[in-house]
Amino acid sequence: MDSTREREMHFAQAQEIANVGSWHLDLAEGELDWSDECYRIFGIPRGETVTYEQFLSLVHPEDREYVETEWAAALDGNPYDIEHRIVVDGETRWVREKAELEFDEDGTPLSGIGVVNDVTENKLRERKIREQKRRYHSLFESIQDAILVVDDDQRIVNCNSAFTDLFGYELAEITGTSVDHIYADEMEFDFVDYALDGAGDDTDASTTVQLKKKSGQEFPAAATIFERIDEDGESNGVVGLIRDISDREDRLTQMKVIDRVLRHNLRNDLNVIQGFAETAEGEPNGFEAGKILQTSQKLLQTASKWREITSFLSSPPKKKHLDVVSVVESVVSRAERRHPEAQITAECPPSCRAVSTRALHTALEELVDNAVVHSSRESVSVAVRVELDETTASIQVVDDGDPIPEMERRVLSWEEEIEPLYHGSGLGLWLVNLIVRQSDGVLSFDENDPSGNVVTIQLPRF
Repeated sequence: MDSTREREMHFAQAQEIANVGSWHLDLAEGELDWSDECYRIFGIPRGETVTYEQFLSLVHPEDREYVETEWAAALDGNPYDIEHRIVVDGETRWVREKAELEFDEDGTPLSGIGVVNDVTENKLRERKIREQKRRYHSLFESIQDAILVVDDDQRIVNCNSAFTDLFGYELAEITGTSVDHIYADEMEFDFVDYALDGAGDDTDASTTVQLKKKSGQEFPAAATIFERIDEDGESNGVVGLIRDISDREDRLTQMKVIDRVLRHNLRNDLNVIQGFAETAEGEPNGFEAGKILQTSQKLLQTASKWREITSFLSSPPKKKHLDVVSVVESVVSRAERRHPEAQITAECPPSCRAVSTRALHTALEELVDNAVVHSSRESVSVAVRVELDETTASIQVVDDGDPIPEMERRVLSWEEEIEPLYHGSGLGLWLVNLIVRQSDGVLSFDENDPSGNVVTIQLPRF
């Protein structure tokens, strides 16, 4: 066998192994010359004369216009590098074609040389990968708990829509940031190290952690952390499954609060009622009867707060966009009718929309009523102010009355042990805190200058 024939055999074998055929087209004569692998790819007997029209007939009907358009563009000097389908013996295949054309001095195309690559297996593989990704994405998004994907450098690389809904971030603004960004305490724990140390023999690690939303609101979460393993079996960060357990913690705290109220307030008030009732027994004494009535009313108020809290925890209203100004003006108007002796004003912009539950009016009424009822001043002033920036709406209830007692201010901090509550305002503040938390807001307390209180509710606007 001579060397030329041997090279041709090697060339044909190489084309067959690579699934790549070659062709040459003489545009002047209209002759198309295919390699053996081209014949095999298109399912035409070797040596048979092939024309451009015959080639075009093998192109999938839905792709013919595209191929013709691209070939016409190539004849005008544009690159020819396309993928399209062909139909061979009733079977659809995918090919990739590349060509270079030769032109004369006038720009008239003379000839072309090109290659055809059978990429059917690659297309099937790509389709399978896309389907797997689609199923993964569907599963990823269907999980109701927040999912956070973190790399070895503690950087957030992905999250599902439940995470963005819970934390208030868009995927683009959280991707690439440190996972410390969502910790209430940045030194709380290391996501990756915790998974590696706690998971052990291919199990997951679970913990309770205090996290922080974009709004600044902190909340308790149950985090289950799984180690990520790449295709080479190497660790590649972790996946965290995060569940907001605020409702569970709120209910536990509610039980503690109600237990203290029952053990302290109700017991003390019942002792008062019993004492005055015994004194008044057999003696027509209006003073004792008045005290009995007054203490009974206190008990009814405490029971009413208890019912409100229980109702709110059992069926918390959904968040929605509200016109905060309308809510504030309505609350102030009703408060003026209930407390004509007080000066109650609203200081608001023309409008302000924010995200909250419809229970916002209950929280504001509680704060305004507390400011009036628990003031020792003959004439108390209360101002409800609304301020806004690009992301937050702030509602301040400002009074010039007595400072809120320390034991009651502790309900504003979930880390403090709740002490016995000596009157209903403590339970009222706790209800306010619940409403604000359910609205993804933040409640804070400051002293007014020169006297009084400033209680601020911050709500997300979007």
